Amino acid sequence: MSTVILIPVRLKSTRFPNKGLADLNGKPMIRRVFDRCEAMGYDTVVLTDTDQLNSVIPSSNIVLTSPDCTDGTDRCISVIGRELNYDKYINVQGDNPDATIEPVQAIERALDTHYVYQAYKSMTPEGRSDPTVCKMVMTNDRVHWFCRSELSYGEFALGFHGYTQEAAERWRTFTRYPAEITETIEALRWIQNGDELRGVKCEFDGIEINVPSDLELWRSVNK
Repeated sequence: MSTVILIPVRLKSTRFPNKGLADLNGKPMIRRVFDRCEAMGYDTVVLTDTDQLNSVIPSSNIVLTSPDCTDGTDRCISVIGRELNYDKYINVQGDNPDATIEPVQAIERALDTHYVYQAYKSMTPEGRSDPTVCKMVMTNDRVHWFCRSELSYGEFALGFHGYTQEAAERWRTFTRYPAEITETIEALRWIQNGDELRGVKCEFDGIEINVPSDLELWRSVNK
């Protein structure tokens, strides 16, 4: 079965404009994410709505998507079965400069049994009160809810997701509800539309860059 890594990136992020071009030790963040994913041996495609990445990523690895895409998942779903045709699609978020193969392979295996997956790890003590951390509540790998508020329970949702063609077909029928917009967590769309999102546990120690302070942390760790 064929698998592709999709890296959605939007430079007009409200929390961190031009985040994908942020300098990480002399390399734009999106290029670092792309290089790490391509080195895993998968076809790797960057999805964006701007031509500003043409000097950063090979043109053959870029697919232009609509500026109307609401988020990274929407950007990925927009190309599945249309511009791109694979059996499995792994979404590695463009702010994930420490991406490793373990979550990718875990999702790839899991997609043999269900059409949509969210990677997660055990919640860290500091993550419970961090509003930039996406908290996930689940039972037996079935996801019930996400939030950014402080929680004394739940898992740490990671920036790795997986889809099949069936997932894309379902997503295209969904309604976007206010809770998703308030939390800025698009994975809530699966839950609020009565669908079944499953989680797959992974080991991951990298830094995901959600806000400028995460960038400073990454730089301090990677001097």
